[in-house]
Amino acid sequence: MKPISPMKIMSKTVKISRYILVGMLCASMSSCDDFVFGNVSINDEENPLIQKKTPSSGAEIYYGVEEGQHRLPVNKDADVSNPDPKGAFANWYTCLVMFKEGHSHYGGKMHGNAVYTKAAWRQEQFAEVHNTKSGIPEIVMDRHSIRTYLEAQRGEEGPAYFRIIGGASKLWALCLYFYDKEGKLLNDSILAHSDEYQIFFSISDVDDKKQQYKVMDVRYRDKMPATGVIDGEEADCFRDKDSFEERQKMTPQLFDYTYRDTWTHQDMGDGVRDFFNIRLLPPLTNKDADKAHAEDQDCIGLKGHFKFDCTDYESGLDEREWPLPLSGRGFSTIYKRQTYLLPKFYLAIRVMKCPKGKKAVVPVKYSANSPYRCAPFYDPNPLSGWTEIIRINVPIKIYTNTFDSDPTNIDPYEPFYYHISREIGLSPEDAFEYVFSNSGSGGLGFDAWFL
Repeated sequence: MKPISPMKIMSKTVKISRYILVGMLCASMSSCDDFVFGNVSINDEENPLIQKKTPSSGAEIYYGVEEGQHRLPVNKDADVSNPDPKGAFANWYTCLVMFKEGHSHYGGKMHGNAVYTKAAWRQEQFAEVHNTKSGIPEIVMDRHSIRTYLEAQRGEEGPAYFRIIGGASKLWALCLYFYDKEGKLLNDSILAHSDEYQIFFSISDVDDKKQQYKVMDVRYRDKMPATGVIDGEEADCFRDKDSFEERQKMTPQLFDYTYRDTWTHQDMGDGVRDFFNIRLLPPLTNKDADKAHAEDQDCIGLKGHFKFDCTDYESGLDEREWPLPLSGRGFSTIYKRQTYLLPKFYLAIRVMKCPKGKKAVVPVKYSANSPYRCAPFYDPNPLSGWTEIIRINVPIKIYTNTFDSDPTNIDPYEPFYYHISREIGLSPEDAFEYVFSNSGSGGLGFDAWFL
């Protein structure tokens, strides 16, 4: 008998092993048809698309247990106001606020930028908001999370406001994490009762102490100091517009907000498909994602992103010539692009509640510019019977704008880089070099983050 070659034996062994493996898989299901034709269902809680084995943002480890990290905000004896005693915000005590830098993936989707510790600005910034007996929340800015690496090296403290870079190429996520007095995260409970709540965002008429303030323009002028962090001058387009109604009306000229709320607090992992994980208005469920449209979205406001793009005429187009000559071509030239408002203001975060069944009263064809069933982010519909239960006013400074740079002739003295230099205390030349040399060093990751 002719001996069988080792290769043939190995080939037959591999084939047999494959048959055994397929047989085992088929046997483990109700029928081989399910295996062959892909009729396999995965429990939502075991879906690998929404499993997060590692933190994807600093907010997830903000209240950690390791040495040097924060602790859960627990104060069982705190004497606080309770504006929603039988609702999802009952006994709320702390709200962790995170602004996170990112960029658009279109279709309303945002991808968070990687976090670099040595960058010229912070990609993630935090504040803690505490409920009080008076009902006026206490804003505690985490100034360490706002100061840059360079400022930390100089022993400086970060500012008491969020630093935001404006422009169409930047998106800034705002994520809100509400905790009760026992340190329990309330977000899933809020989502479960989303038919009663929506968070609205607008330019505030008062500051965090409920005192009136002026919206400032921090753009450099020729009469202003050339260095140092300053508040600038009152913004021309906000003069004599001090009421909440007037500033609410101007809000869309200053920023745009996109709701990106999910079915549960954790399932925020897929930024590829338009409505995968995006919460829909009842009676739609997460099974209806493939056929959902924008007007089907259930807007709450725990997760979403802003575009601070103050570049239309009504928001403060500034025709005054940039006062500093450029230097990059070896001879002095004047920056010729139009310049825009750089506002410093308070953002009003308004948690509002309505009776069940009254939230989605806005028709699909509400207007040509607002095809929502839920009300627009800045304008609660009075037909819903909204009541404001919580209002948080956080300070924001749009200190530079990506539009203020000519990509064909970047220069340390054009507005984008010059304003960065003034904000972080460097010469324009050093700031220009710092932006490019440290933008990708000392990374913490956190770039696998979608909203």
